[in-house]
Amino acid sequence: MRFTFTTLTFSSLLLNFANAGPSLTIHNTRTRTLCLKVESSAGHFPTNTVCGGAPGIKVARMKTFTFSPSNDWVGAITPIFKGGPGTRFEINYSQPDGTWYNADMELGMSGGTLSPSDNRKRPNGLPSLAGEQDPLAKANAAWEHVSDKAAFVGKFNRYMAVSKDQKRLERVYMDKNAPNEVAVFFQLTANFNAYITSGSVHGVEKKAGSLEKSLEVAADMQSWFVNTQAMTMTIF
Repeated sequence: MRFTFTTLTFSSLLLNFANAGPSLTIHNTRTRTLCLKVESSAGHFPTNTVCGGAPGIKVARMKTFTFSPSNDWVGAITPIFKGGPGTRFEINYSQPDGTWYNADMELGMSGGTLSPSDNRKRPNGLPSLAGEQDPLAKANAAWEHVSDKAAFVGKFNRYMAVSKDQKRLERVYMDKNAPNEVAVFFQLTANFNAYITSGSVHGVEKKAGSLEKSLEVAADMQSWFVNTQAMTMTIF
C-alpha cells in the first residue's frame, strides 16, 4: 500500500497497517433488515443470503457490519426493496493503492452513499461522497429550473410525481427505459453524484454536441478514485 506522508498522520498510518486490504463497512440506517445483491466480476465477496435472485448479504436494521472482500474484488452492491432495486454501487479494489467506485442510478434510485471511511477527498481535492442521501430533496432543489412543470410531469409521470400545487416533487424514480429528458433532469439539472445513463463504450462514438454525448460525458465524470481501500456505504 502506498502512503502520502504529507496528508496522513502517524496514527492514521498505524491504522492503515493494521487494516491492510480491502474493507467495506455498510451502515443500515433503515428500520428494517436490509438485503443487498452482490455482483462479482472478479475476485470474491463474502455473501450470506440470496437477494434479487443473486448472492447477497443481509444487514440488520440500524446496524453496521464490515465485510472483507478479496484483494482483487471488482463488483457491485445493490439494495433490494419491495419496489425493486435501489442505487447500485460499483467498486473496484483491483489496484492495491486505492479504489475506483461510483454510484449507478440507471437501473434504480434510492438514498445511499459510498465514500472513503475516513472521508478523505479525492486526489484532485474534490469531495468523495458518491450517491445521494436524499434523491428526492436533491431533485426538489432543481425543480424550480423546470419551466413547464405540468407538461414535464404529465409526460414523465412514471419517473416523478408532483404535489397538487406543482411546487414540489413527491416521488422520483429511475430505470433503464427512462427517456433522455428524465436523465437530463437528474444528471445535468439536479447534478446527482451518480451516473444516470451509461458512460462511454469503446468503439462507440456519439455525435459531438448531441444530447446523448453530453449525457455520456457527464456519466464518465462519475467514476472516481481514492487512495484508500477502506470504504463505507450508508443506506438511508
